[in-house]
Amino acid sequence: MNSKLYDNAQGQVLIPKQIKDQLRNAFSMAKGANERTEGYTRNQELQSQESISYPQLKRIKNFFDNYQGKENELPFILNGGRIMKNWVNSELNRMRNNVKDRNHASKPDDSKITHSDMKNNVKDLARPSQQHKTTSNRHSTSIADVAVTESLKRIKELISKI
Repeated sequence: MNSKLYDNAQGQVLIPKQIKDQLRNAFSMAKGANERTEGYTRNQELQSQESISYPQLKRIKNFFDNYQGKENELPFILNGGRIMKNWVNSELNRMRNNVKDRNHASKPDDSKITHSDMKNNVKDLARPSQQHKTTSNRHSTSIADVAVTESLKRIKELISKI
């Protein structure tokens, strides 16, 4: 279900001005931090981004869920503190609920299925028997696929040189 949130428009969220302001304030409060401090680079990147992806939100949530230090330490501050933690959790919940709602809306209403529908559809569920391949043929398909893939890579390489 959450796989639908990866690498597409559903998995992008605009970063509100309040969150960007919080990140800027956190960055300025973190005196003595450098690029090796946890959250330093992430803070800088998020300040310049307009939106944030689902995987990025999950990484931030993972940081907060596993953080063992105190809230007044640099890594917690640089990652946006409690305000960022709450915003990330609420955005992830909202995104996941939206996917659930879309999935439920697209499913047929089970109350409309009659007993005769079930009886007629049972034969569609029967799996046709499969023929077993001999040992010599069992792996031949995968070897052929590898050969085709390698050939395509070589062709693309040659075309790019032209």
